[in-house]
Parts: sequence; C-alpha cells; structure tokens
Amino acid sequence: MDSLFELVRPRDDVLSGDLTEAKFAASLEEVTAGTAPETYGDAGTFFAGTYPSGGLRTLLNEALGRLGGGKPDGASVIRLETNLGGGKTHNLIALYHAAEGKLPADLAGEFMDPGLVPGNPIDRIGVFVGTTSGATSFPPVAGVTPRTLWGYLALQVGGADGYELVRADDEALTAPGSDALKRWLGDRPALVLVDEIARYYQVARGVRVGDTTLAGQTTAFLMALMEAVDALDQAVLVITTTGLTDAFGDDTAEVLEAIGQARSLMARKELVLRPSEEADLPKILTRRLFQPLQSGAAAPVGSAYAEAADSAFSVGLDLPEGTTGAGWATEITRTYPFHPALIRVLDKRLSTIPNFQRTRGALRLLARAVRRLWDESPGGVQLIHLHHLDLRDRIIAEELSSRLERPQYEPVIRTDVASQPGGEPSHAERVDEHMGTGLAQRLASTVYLYSLTRDVPGVPAAELFGAVLSPGDDPNLLQKALDGLESTCWYLHADVRGYRFSTEASLVKLIQEAEREISVPKARARATKILSEQFRDGVLKVRRAWEDAKVPDNADDAWLVLLHWDDFDDARGADPHALVPDKMRQLWEKTPSGGVREYRNRLVILAPTAGTHDAMVRSVRSLLALEQLSNNAETLAALSAEKRSELKEKAKEHGLLARVAVCNHVNLLYVPGADGLDAIELDVVTQASVQPNQTDAILERLATMDKTLAAGDKPLDPSYIKIKLGVLLNSSQPTLELLRAFARRTDLKIVLDRAQVVALVGAGVRNGVWEYQDPERGDDGWATKVRPTAHVRLAEDTFLHPPGSAPAPKEQVCPFCGASHPGRPCPGPGPGPAPGSPASAAASFTAAGAAGKAFTDARAAAAEAGRTTLRELAVAVDHVGAGAGTELTRLHTVVPSSALGVSLTYDVDVTVVLSNPSDTAVVRYHGPPGDYAPLREALKQLLAPRQATLKATLQAVFDPPPELSGEAVNRMAQAARDTGPTKCTITLVTEGDQ
Repeated sequence: MDSLFELVRPRDDVLSGDLTEAKFAASLEEVTAGTAPETYGDAGTFFAGTYPSGGLRTLLNEALGRLGGGKPDGASVIRLETNLGGGKTHNLIALYHAAEGKLPADLAGEFMDPGLVPGNPIDRIGVFVGTTSGATSFPPVAGVTPRTLWGYLALQVGGADGYELVRADDEALTAPGSDALKRWLGDRPALVLVDEIARYYQVARGVRVGDTTLAGQTTAFLMALMEAVDALDQAVLVITTTGLTDAFGDDTAEVLEAIGQARSLMARKELVLRPSEEADLPKILTRRLFQPLQSGAAAPVGSAYAEAADSAFSVGLDLPEGTTGAGWATEITRTYPFHPALIRVLDKRLSTIPNFQRTRGALRLLARAVRRLWDESPGGVQLIHLHHLDLRDRIIAEELSSRLERPQYEPVIRTDVASQPGGEPSHAERVDEHMGTGLAQRLASTVYLYSLTRDVPGVPAAELFGAVLSPGDDPNLLQKALDGLESTCWYLHADVRGYRFSTEASLVKLIQEAEREISVPKARARATKILSEQFRDGVLKVRRAWEDAKVPDNADDAWLVLLHWDDFDDARGADPHALVPDKMRQLWEKTPSGGVREYRNRLVILAPTAGTHDAMVRSVRSLLALEQLSNNAETLAALSAEKRSELKEKAKEHGLLARVAVCNHVNLLYVPGADGLDAIELDVVTQASVQPNQTDAILERLATMDKTLAAGDKPLDPSYIKIKLGVLLNSSQPTLELLRAFARRTDLKIVLDRAQVVALVGAGVRNGVWEYQDPERGDDGWATKVRPTAHVRLAEDTFLHPPGSAPAPKEQVCPFCGASHPGRPCPGPGPGPAPGSPASAAASFTAAGAAGKAFTDARAAAAEAGRTTLRELAVAVDHVGAGAGTELTRLHTVVPSSALGVSLTYDVDVTVVLSNPSDTAVVRYHGPPGDYAPLREALKQLLAPRQATLKATLQAVFDPPPELSGEAVNRMAQAARDTGPTKCTITLVTEGDQ
C-alpha cells in the first residue's frame, strides 16, 4: 500500500511555511477594506481553500436568494452561532464575496444553488465588526465620522443621503426607529453583516445615554433593524453570536434577548445556523491544508486500519466499541487523511479551551505539524494521528501549553513526553530506547492531548489504544509501552477515568525522589535481611556463609549454604559458565579445620549470579522508598485518600517484588555431581512462584534433577547400589556405612529420608543382594533372602554382610502352635503371643525442631525400628514471646480437621500479657476441633500483637492405622514442612494397642 506521502500532497503555502498566523486570522473588516491577505482577500483563492459545509450552503442560498429575488421566502434575519473559531467570520467573508458577485462560476454549484445567484452584484452592503471600534469612534465614511453603530451602517448602505436619515440619532447616541431604518435601507437589495457584536457591548456599556447606556441603545437599534429588514423584500441581516459559556457570554445573552424581543415584531422567525458541524471539520481542514485528494485513496487505508483493529482485538488488546469491523473502515474513510481521534480531540476537547479557536486553532496547529511530518516522511504512516502533533517541535509544544494558558504543562512535556533538541531524553523516549520502538512516545503524546481540558481530562486505555493503533503495530508491545510509561513518568496518572498528565507529581516521581535518598549500602543491608528470611531451615539445614562459613562435615545433616554477593567483589556474583570460584570450591572440599571434607554429597551451595545485582538493589531501594513515604506524616497529609491507598498497595506489592528480586539474584545452585560441582541456574522466580520458604524451591529443583532421596520417592534398586558401591559391600560393614556412602559419593542421591535407606536394606535382604545382622537379637538377628525381616535398624552395631555370611538357622518353634515348620505358615492357631510380648507392644518415636525436620527424623527412627504403621501423632508447641498466634495457626495445619479416619484433640493453654504488663489473660481449651472453631478467631485477635506464653498440643489417633510410608503420612509430612510450626516436638506412636 502506498504511504500517506505518496497519496496526499499539502498545499504549497503549507509546505513552504507561508501559512502564517495572520493568514489564519480571518478579518471581515480587512476584506471589505481590501487589505486582507490573498487567502481571504482574493475571492478565487478563498473559495478554492474553503469547504462548502452544509451551514455555508444554507447561508448563501437563504441570503442571496432573498437579495436576488430568487427566494422571496428566504430568511431576513440569519444568526450564525458557534464557539470562538467555529467558522462564523469565514462564512461572512464567503457571503460578502458572493454578494459582490465574486463567487467563481465553476464553483457556484458546489457552494449554493446556481439558480439563486443574484443577477447583479449587491452594491449596498454594510459591515460592522465589534472588535475594531470604540464605543463612539468609527472609521470615517464618505467624509463623515459617525458616533454610533447605526450611523456607521447607514453611511455604508445609503451613503450621505442614508446617513441624513439617522444623523440626529447618531449625534444624540439614541437608537433610531424602524421607519427611519426602512427608509435608508430602501427598496433595493441591502445586506447588513454584523460580526462579534457581543464584544462591542463591552465598551458601549460604559457610555451613559440619559437613564440608560449606549449598550441599551444598541439593543433598541438591533430590534428596530430586525423589524426593518423583515419588512423589506430584499434586505437581509446576518449577525454572529458565540456560546453563552464563551468569554463574552453575558453580552451574548443581551444580544439574544434583543433578538427574542424582536421576534414579536417580525413576520418571519430568525434562521439560526451553525457555520459547520462536526462532520464538516475534517473536510474543512483537508480543503485548506491539502491539494485535492486522489479519488479512492481513502478506502484501502480504512480497510487496513479495520483489519489491524480486528486482529489486535482478537489477541486481547482493549479497544473501544466502534473501532472494529466495517464501521471503523467507514469512519477512517470519512476523516481521511486524519485519524478520527484527532478530529474528535480538536472538535470536542481543544475547542472548549477559550484560547483555542475550533477551526482557526486547528488549522494553525495542523499546518505546522503537516509541514514537519512531510519534511521527515517517516515510514509506515497512513493517517495523521494525534501523536503527529510532534511535541518535540518547540512551537507546537508552546501552542499546546503556553498559548492555551497552560504554561505549567511545558515541563510536563519535556520531562515525560518529548524533549527539546539538546535536552535530556524524556521518560517516554527512554522507554522507547529500551524497547527499540516509538510506541511510548506515541502513547504519551496522545495522552497529553487528551489531558488539556479541565473537565474530565484523560483517556481510557481502550480509547488510547484505538487512537494510536496503526497497521503493523504489535498489540503486546503497545501494552508493554504503556506499562513502561506508568512505571517511569513523573506526571502521568492512571485512575478510573483513564490516563492523564497533570502538573501534580505522580507517585512515580515521589518514589524516584525517595529512592535517591536510599543509599546502596542500605539497600544491600535490607536485601541481606530478606535473603536470610527467605531461606530457612527445613529438610535442608541452612547455613549463611556471611554469618558462619564453618559447615560441619558429617553424614547426618544435609546443608544448603548461602553465599553473599560481597564474596564476589565487583561482579557481585558468579558466572554460571565459568569455573567454580575458588572460595566455593574450598568450602565444598575443605572442613572448617582445613582438612579434606569427606561428606561432600551432603552440601549444596546457592550463590548470586553475576549481572543481576543491580536489578535487585533497584527493587529493594523502591521498597525502602515506599516504606519511607508510607511512614512520613507530611507526605501522607499532602496526598489524597486515593493516593494514600495507592501508596499502601504499592508498598505491599514491592515487598513481594523485593523478595522476588533477591531470589532471582541468588539463583545459581551448585550441586555435587560425578565430576565435581555442577552449576545450575534456577528458574526465574515470579510473584506467583515465590515460596514462603524458598529452601523448598531448592528441594523441588533437586528432586526434578533426581538428585534427592526423599519420602514418597521411588525406592532404590539394591542391586544398582551394590554395583555403584562395589568393593565397599564385598566385606561386612555397619549399616550406617551405607548412609555414609551416600554422603560421600557425589554420583549418588542426597538422602533426605533415612526410612528410604531402611527400606533399601530390607529390599536388599529380600533380593539376596546382602544379608543383615543385628547382634542384639542373637541368632535371630540374622536376616537373609530365605529369612527376611521387617525390622531393620541403621546403627554402628547392625551390619550388612555379603550373601552366604549368615550361619545355618536353628530350628525354630512356632509361638502360635508350638511346632516347627520353617518357611511355611502356621497350620493352625495356637495360644498366641502373651500380652505384653514385643508383637503387641506400642512404641513411640520423638524428635524436635522445625516441624518438617522433626517429622522426618521421627519417621526415620520408627522405620529403622521396623515399625510400619502409625497409630497416633502428637505435635507439641512450647512458645514464649511474640508470634504465638502464628505458631498456633501453624500447629493446626499439620493434620486438617477434615481428614478421614482421624480423631483429633486440641489442647491449648495460653497466657497473654495485656496493655498493662501486670494484667494477663488466660485461655485454656481441651477438646475436638469442632468445639474449638468459635475460639479460633478470638485467639488470633488476642495473640496477634502481644507477648504470650503458649503451650499447645495436637493429638491425632488414626483408625485404621495408615502405613508409615504411605500417602496419608506423606501428606502430613509435607504439611509439616510447608506450614508446620517453626519449633515443636513431634511424637509418632506406632503399632500395638495402648
């Protein structure tokens, strides 16, 4: 498709810059005096650049039809009404030229009914412009200097003879009667044009005439004049008025009152015309600024824009109703070469500003914008949009700020929208530089133009996108550019009304200024605190290297070691593609005393990544700035309630964003592998994926790498482990040596659940991979493939032996029937085991610490003792100080009250210190969760802000008992890790009767 610059050609005076301010300021008086510029003074040039609006055609038909006799019923009094700059004077000039017989014959049919053109020029025309004379001082005519409006018009229409009819009234400043006016108008065609009469009232009101003023006498004259022209067949009065809300609204009201009073004296009613309607504006502008358009040029552009809008809407871009489908193509075609949004803003918004005349102001502004646009001729332009009013142009920027009595907007333009040559880039330009597009400046310029009206300034996002979208634009980049503006512009505000620029600084500016007061060391210190809070003990114990780099070398604990950005000098992090840093390698290979670390497979290291430090600091500085603003009483007092609420929400949001930023900086995980430490870049953390304890995310990543052996994982193959360990298991070894082998061998999994190793030993016995011996049980302590056992204990005094190591078994007597039947089931019941024997006794296993770790340790101990089912679970919390409410809530999450097959009992004993330290509140409860429910919220409110002593227990009894390694117990273990108490005692009661 051809570009705009190939299809449309501006007029020569637009391209040359000759279309000056004076040429836009239509002056009827200069036209009548012959001193107007060619644009208005030469009738041919004037009509060639004038669009024949419906209002103009009606004016010419009515006035010239009555004057020439072709339309006897034509209006005698015609009032042109619109806002300042709405085309009234332009239409009077058109009527004046046409009345003088200067309407080109080849254009007559375009501007009026050719049959109504008078046969002869009208030679009796009186013209008055209310802005060019004083109250009693008028230009001399035919050697006479009149003192009043009626004297001035009489001289123009009737010459010296006509003036004699009103001389006495002119000298006395008193209004003549309609009879005198009829005589000087006479029986020949006479046209009276009165422009800007309301402005004349301003000065006439200051001249006393008897008991009234010259303004009052002028009102009387207008009434008499309207009565006179109405009584004559070939006389016409055309008068202009502005809206009641314009600068001369009070005076306009007085004129309208005079017209209203005159209606009762007139046979015909006045005809009220609007010189142009909204639909005329694009055609008026096009006619004046451009050479005749090529036929059919607009339709392909309309179709392209409609297709672009449909496509963008289909992928989720918010667009206003009416900008999709065939209707949008039609609208584009109607306003071509202007975008409909540009016409709407000129007509509905800027035209309401007193210093911006609707047509004249639009022409003045667009002439310069068009000249600049054609000089630059950027690619891809099909229509002239709002953003083509290029605010980088100093004069255009002044037109849209200082000239509109909005000088305070000038720094808004320079700061946020468009810089001046040699100045600092605006925020919109910086967003575009970052994105590699021009979309941000297009959006910002458009928002600015929607912001200039005082009534309902701003533009909704859908309307904004509709005003900017062009064929070829990426909808996602449009949205991204708008987001970029929101986060960087100092004066851009977004609320329910949409987006707008204001001279009031936005929160963005306040935050940026507050950020400058936050030092980098302060931000790093807060980031360190966030890092400490974000990674806490769980199944992995956390060691912060900047607090204590001495990580014990033992097979019992699995460690996550956090390294600090200060450990990496200026890089502030490690390069994932480089060799493992020496400091990290020393930590992994050496013990705290300097020896060789034996248990390297119990250690993973988390380090910051080079290149992400500054982003973290920026995010944390934003958080600190928001907290500072939120706690500043002076700042809060200066903000509206809406802004205070927004500030509170931003502080909350940035608290989360800072956590995310810290996690995304410290995200390089070094994991033991077959060839040493492997560097793994963790997935990018988002607001949705960040976890309360980010250590759990490390566990999840290790699990996806199949590097850990945890509860619920697929059991290991004993034969595979035997092959991996090789010579180690060719001789007898303590069972703990198997655990230590996992801790040494970096090519094996990191054991997180000892019960898995217990199960591995048992499976190896059943599969004949090895034999097991527990000497404390005597000869019965041996377990082999033919005599497997469920009772495995990992200890220094239990052993794994190569197959064939076990002595021949002694004959065993069945405790049920008293007979010997090795390897076969008991044929019949005997007396059964005696009460209190090992088979009927319950056993309990207790561990303390964080809930997740304590649960894992207690379950591992039970598994090592050969226990397989869980009869009872007790979780006890003993807490002193603040945070008791949180610990109590965490306690009740370990086993949900809705769990099936569980009988729950809560035991709660709370002592709370009240406002007066000598006063306390004591709450005790013992019973089921259902009766506890009404107390839950009250306790939460009571404990939240206060110091307290809490002793609480959750007791769960299971019927039937679940498998200790089954899914139900796994879920409880997971709940303990995720949401359980930070410090507690967990007791598992396994098997047997109570």
